[in-house]
Amino acid sequence: MKVLCIDIDSLRADHVSGYGYHGHTTPNIDALIDDGVAFERGYVANSPCMPSRAALTSGRYGIANGVETHGRRSQQIDRPENRTDWAGSWTENEPERPWWTLPELFFQQGIRTIGVSSFPRHPAPWFYHVWHEFRQPQEPDEEMTVEWGHVSFQTPRAEAVTDEAIDALESVDGEEFFLYAQYWDPHAPYNRTDEQIERFRDVELPPHPTAEQIERHREWDTLRGATQEGIESRADLNELLSTYDAEIRYADRHVGRLLDYLKETGVYDETLVVLTGDHGEEFGEHGLYREHWSTHDGTQRVPMVIKPPADTDFERGRREQLITNVDFAPTIADYLDETPPECWQGRSLRPILESADAEGREFVVFDHGLYTAQRAIRTDRWKLIKTLHPGMWDGVLSEFQLYEMDEDLLEQRNVARDHPETVERLAESMLLWAARHRTGSVDPLHRVAEEGPSGYNSFAEQFEGV
Repeated sequence: MKVLCIDIDSLRADHVSGYGYHGHTTPNIDALIDDGVAFERGYVANSPCMPSRAALTSGRYGIANGVETHGRRSQQIDRPENRTDWAGSWTENEPERPWWTLPELFFQQGIRTIGVSSFPRHPAPWFYHVWHEFRQPQEPDEEMTVEWGHVSFQTPRAEAVTDEAIDALESVDGEEFFLYAQYWDPHAPYNRTDEQIERFRDVELPPHPTAEQIERHREWDTLRGATQEGIESRADLNELLSTYDAEIRYADRHVGRLLDYLKETGVYDETLVVLTGDHGEEFGEHGLYREHWSTHDGTQRVPMVIKPPADTDFERGRREQLITNVDFAPTIADYLDETPPECWQGRSLRPILESADAEGREFVVFDHGLYTAQRAIRTDRWKLIKTLHPGMWDGVLSEFQLYEMDEDLLEQRNVARDHPETVERLAESMLLWAARHRTGSVDPLHRVAEEGPSGYNSFAEQFEGV
């Protein structure tokens, strides 16, 4: 079996032209959508980067795999050898197979596993555990003139990722493979030229934040606030979004090169292709600009596209079923004709790929653990957000936020006070979900809230005057 998994950093779904965005940001991703299935309501089970990728590769929610934030608590994923003084063998009570990750599943089948990613610059040893080959593109030589300083933080360009991925595929020589290609772009810092940005400056702006909202946001002295980001008007917002869109277009071009290589070598049709994002990016809808900091859709909802092998049954088109990225691992295992490890918590999406009428979930639950600690539940109609730690926004973020998503997709009107019964019902559903899915005695997101989420402890003193 041949599998390509494309993971694009900071890519929110509503800036992908194939998801209805006004700007022509993603012609190559759009073509992939035409060949496969696009999930309109796909959410990452955890955010930001490390928690999201832990969920993707482990097939388990952060509440089970233990990775709910960045920093020191992200360094170990929950496995038996991390709980005990492991001696290099497994007991009968802790068999090996239930703890396999997605790349391990392929590795154990003798299928070539290749990772190409800038992500291990985050020090997370679990991520590149058990691959046949893992490549980390070298950063470019030039100095960065933005706030990140000298090139040192995950700045390999999409071009380098695709170059490495194609080079790795050339060595496969027709064999089966599992290739994971992770693109840093369009994550900040942004590096596009004025010419690349210009094509997006006339794209229609979203309705929020309004000019009045931007003016209020400028009263916040906060990390990634309007003042810190130089946002004084809708014109400034337009420039920021145009730059972001140019980054998306750049990443899409090099994703297209990788897909074209599969077509040129005659293996595209037989390859299962999965494309997703690790999280999105927010641009002032709730007061922060160019940041992923919450369980709002700008952070949590990403494009999720699957193109099954051509010789399998599936219906091209759009799907409205609620899914999360923990569903990718069991879906890929399903096409591999392998029983998923017992501890995986996602569901195979193959029935939904084969029929748009297949039954979906009643709800999904997802967490966020950078700057804030939040858990959210999303149903067809409602989204309830519970804030366990408000970060630097104490007094701004209420404990519960309730949104009626059919009427308020940008989550502007918190109607929790108007629907107390719905808040109570959905909060209870989250509690029951947590009890079913956690593997330890302590909910790891609660531990994050008790200690302070990653990022908050670093910046709280500097921006304590919110």
